[in-house]
This record gives sequence, C-alpha cells and structure tokens, in this order.
Amino acid sequence: MKLIKQIPNLLTLLNLTLGCIGILYAFDERYFFMAKGEYGIHDTYEISNRLFTSCFCILLAAIIDFFDGFVARLLNAKSAIGKQLDSLADMVTFGVLPAIIVYQLLERSYFTDTIFDSKGYLIFSGDYHFISKIYLLPALILACAACWRLAKFNIDERQHENFVGLPSPASAIFIACLPIICIGNDYGLGNLLLNKWILYGITILFSWLMVSELKMFSLKIKSLGWKGNELRVIFILLSLLLIFFMQWTGLALAIISYILLSIINSFIIKSE
Repeated sequence: MKLIKQIPNLLTLLNLTLGCIGILYAFDERYFFMAKGEYGIHDTYEISNRLFTSCFCILLAAIIDFFDGFVARLLNAKSAIGKQLDSLADMVTFGVLPAIIVYQLLERSYFTDTIFDSKGYLIFSGDYHFISKIYLLPALILACAACWRLAKFNIDERQHENFVGLPSPASAIFIACLPIICIGNDYGLGNLLLNKWILYGITILFSWLMVSELKMFSLKIKSLGWKGNELRVIFILLSLLLIFFMQWTGLALAIISYILLSIINSFIIKSE
C-alpha cells in the first residue's frame, strides 16, 4: 500500500486529532468574573483562552475536511475506509466538540444569571456557583443530530452532488463563532448570545437543520465557468464581504446566508 495514497486518510485523522484537542481545551475552561458595563454585560476578566482554542480547532479542521476530498480525487485515492474515517472524524470534531462548546456557553449564561440582579447589580461575587447539569445537557442534542446526519449521509444516494440537510461542518463553524463573538461583544451580540434561551434556540434550530430534508447546495466547483456555478460564486463573494467587514460575526452570518440561499434555491427549483 503506497504511503502517498494514505495522505487523504492522514488528513482525516488530523481532523479527528484537532477535534480531540478542542474537547480537551473546552473542558479545561475556567470560570471568570464579569462586570456590568454601560451597554450590558460585556467586560470580562481573567478569561482563559482555552475555549478560543477549541473554536479555532473546529475552523482549522473544517479547512482540512474541505481539502481532504480534493486531495483524494487528485491522488485517485478514494476508498471505502476513507469514507468511514471521514464520518467518524467529523462526528467528533463537528458533532461532539460543538455540543461541548454550547454546553460551556450555557453554563456561562446560567452563571451570569446568578451573579447579577435584574438591575445589573452584582449579587454574587464568588468564583464558583453550582449549576445543575440537567439544564446544560440539551446542548448534547447537537452531537446526536450530527451523528444522525453523518450516518444518513453514508447511505443516502441523493447526496453525491448536493446535500440533504445542513452539513455538520457548516453547523460546527457557526457554533465555533459564538464564543469569539461573545467575548468581543461584537455589535452588542455578546450579551444576546449569553442568553440561555437564545442558546437553546440555536441548539434546536441547527440540530433540526442537520437532520432535515432541506436541500443544501455543495461548494464543489467542477468547472471554472459562470454557468452552473452561479449560486456558489454568489455565496463565496457574499461570504468574503461579510467576513471582511464583520470578521467573526461575518463568518457566522455567512453560514446563515448559506442556509437561506439553499432554501431560496430549493424553492426556485421546485417552481420550475
């Protein structure tokens, strides 16, 4: 067995390794103090960068996941085991890790609810407060939905060209943006995203999108021409503009735009 033929599988295992590293860092996150600022809870102190590391692991793994298929085609190294490895690695990196990130954010949201009263005054100043795990476990729905979506992908003959349901890497990228937006409080969204009901809503929405029957377009470009690639080019240009002007918030909005463009495209196809 030629080593060069194993390069795509090694990239997949690197994807898995990044997911495992992200999980380790996410669970090593420390509690932190928060202060009520003029425009809401946004000043944070003594924050560990561990959850940031988890988010960057997802983003780097997503890039690797995008290119390992390209490398496999380039080297003519597609294999049945490669397909299985890809799904197993994605389950960890784009299923379990995002669920843990939401778990941590939910813990923070409950924590902030207990240290400030309705007028924003500090009522709890300790560095630890017990929060029942029952309130945090809904985050794991994301992992279950990703598992279902990946298993379905392996046996669904309709997904050779496009996707049925939101791909787990796209969902994971959106989740990875949330902690970074929260800490920077970009556009005041940090306060909003640390609301437990918003987090529960995001969990349910993206879990449903992954297991839904919604048709999602693929980013695979088979030719360099405009014809047949219109939707992909529009999405790529829109995403670049969003990221350039809005950074991490723009990346999260790029995922939202991917979902909306896919839905619009499905309605157009049905009406034709």
